Amino acid sequence: MSILPSEDSFEAAAQLFALVSDMAAERDRMRLAAKCLEAACRISGARGGVLYALDQTGRQLVPVAALPPQLARSPDGILPLYRNGQPDMTDPRSWCAFTGSVAVIDDVARVHGFDRRAIAHRDGISRNPTGSLLACPLRGNDDVTVGVLELINLADAGGPAASRERLDRLVPLIRAFAYQAAIIIANTALLDQNRRLVKELDAINGDLRRENQRLKHERITVASRASGLITRSPVMERVLDMVAKVAESDVPVLVLGETGTGKDVVARLLHNAGPRREGPYIAQNCAALPAELLESELFGHRKGAFTGAVADKKGLFQAADGGTLFLDEIGDMPIGLQTKLLRVLQDGEVRALGATEGQRADARIVAATNVDLRARVAEGRFREDLFYRISVFPIELPPLRQRDGDIAVLAEHFLAEMPEAQLKEIRSIRPEALAALARHPFPGNVRELKNVIARAVILCRPGAAIGIDDLPPALVAGGGQDQAAALPPAADDDRSGLRDTVRRYEAGAIVEALKASGGNRTHAAAALGLSRRALQEKIARYGLGRGVAGRPAG
Repeated sequence: MSILPSEDSFEAAAQLFALVSDMAAERDRMRLAAKCLEAACRISGARGGVLYALDQTGRQLVPVAALPPQLARSPDGILPLYRNGQPDMTDPRSWCAFTGSVAVIDDVARVHGFDRRAIAHRDGISRNPTGSLLACPLRGNDDVTVGVLELINLADAGGPAASRERLDRLVPLIRAFAYQAAIIIANTALLDQNRRLVKELDAINGDLRRENQRLKHERITVASRASGLITRSPVMERVLDMVAKVAESDVPVLVLGETGTGKDVVARLLHNAGPRREGPYIAQNCAALPAELLESELFGHRKGAFTGAVADKKGLFQAADGGTLFLDEIGDMPIGLQTKLLRVLQDGEVRALGATEGQRADARIVAATNVDLRARVAEGRFREDLFYRISVFPIELPPLRQRDGDIAVLAEHFLAEMPEAQLKEIRSIRPEALAALARHPFPGNVRELKNVIARAVILCRPGAAIGIDDLPPALVAGGGQDQAAALPPAADDDRSGLRDTVRRYEAGAIVEALKASGGNRTHAAAALGLSRRALQEKIARYGLGRGVAGRPAG
């Protein structure tokens, strides 16, 4: 049933609104075109029609919906808008596209002023003869043609063919409908275009993210080698991935790991790989100075603040402005200084000793420790609020014994970097020596390995390769087993064979180092690649505090 002007106006308006609303809700362009054509046929009483869209070149009309469908399948389905380089004003459909007017033909067979050959040819192929025809341009708010609506064989409510009078009365209704349809089609096209653009942008952003990650990883790899962090181990690759993710940020980083694992190397890598790489990098060992000197070193002092303060001194926080301040062994920082450090992290201001006002401090904080800070918090030796401030992004370094394949890589790297090895033309390590190194648990981690290679270079003959005889005897034999036999049994959570073996190797290595140094703990710690404090803690842990080599341990 058609929606005619003679019908009840309220019912007609409601039906027209429902049709337009249904069209507006459609997001698929082809289904929308079909709905537009169906609605136009229903409104006008047409028995068929074609909806044309202007192609991307703007030079032809392409059928996107047809009733019956065979109307769009003829060779003449696509309508060129130009002939011989000029606008084609002979076809009623192209004519309305150019003029913006509605073409009304009550009998195509007797039409004057238009060329009916293309329509007649289509009729012959589709076997669907065209009687009356109404062609209306699809134009929206910008008054630009985006398509053409062609309706054929329009019928009166009471007869097979519409009169000229009725066709003329349909023109305003069809034009109004075409206007709404053009806006809906244009909006749908924009939505389609936006979806394509979003998809393209997502693909481009994905490529950029992958390229950014590749460049970051490449920069981290270059920076890690420059900083001395050499690895082929998957566990260390994961560490490098974490460094790459946090390097661009300014959040505090807490580097955890045993003595000698390279916490200072990771701290410098964070600096070199981040946006502060052009700024200063300053490191301070918090266990190396008494509390009073450490406070002055970190925060600075004013002249006369204490005895001996003969001039103003800038603190390390200010010296590291725009760069990175690395606080090593932060677990040993006195509790009073922890409070002052917390205020700096909270407020971003540093107040020197003897000063009445604070100054802005813009330094990224990287802290490191080889102790269990949570345990120290429980013991009251470390502030809980400071712990949470510095551990926004913790990075845990694995001990060397857990870095598969890295012992050989690092050993060869240290050998290549040592000037004495170059002078003596020592360029390689024998397989049996590498195997012995791989079996050693290295309680002093990377630092111990570097010292072992330095010792081997000294002992090795010029021009030869480092052999097993150039390595420490305790390392080769897994020495110290007898002395370590009296170790206390492992705790419940340390019963695995590997951990027990590591404990015994570590104790044995300590005993051998103490013997070799005549009981001098400072020399033994240096040989093991440990700090004296770390060695003392391990001696106490394994109950090795009694004298070694016939003399008290010094």
